[in-house]
Amino acid sequence: MKKIFLFILILFSIFLIACSSKNDNISGNIVVENNQPITDSNNIEKTNAVKTFVISGENFKFLMDGKENPDLIVNEGDKIRIEFTSGQGFHDFVVDEFNAKTSRVNDGGSTSVEFIADKKGIFEYYCSVGEHRQTGMKGKLIVK
Repeated sequence: MKKIFLFILILFSIFLIACSSKNDNISGNIVVENNQPITDSNNIEKTNAVKTFVISGENFKFLMDGKENPDLIVNEGDKIRIEFTSGQGFHDFVVDEFNAKTSRVNDGGSTSVEFIADKKGIFEYYCSVGEHRQTGMKGKLIVK
């Protein structure tokens, strides 16, 4: 009886020690130590930060901080958030290569989309409404 009690006590102690070890820095299958960027299995650097762009759609152009159809520059592995508002007309925001697409919104409407920039290159973002893309409502997403 004493041996069984001692065995159960040892198992319980091992269980407590295992449960009390620190796992605070685990995010999915990726472990982050000291808040340093890490890489996934494809050697793409991952961070917890989200790079946010606030963009407005006007007639046949995108605007960000007063600039028309700005280049959006990010790093490979960045999590991107597009906060999109239609300031004039009916618009959306699309980047095909990342399957990123907002809903279509009218004047004053807002929407957003998030995606991971998981490949390098220069990609076109555009408005998919009618002929907006063909009339110049497009820009570049540059992933370094």
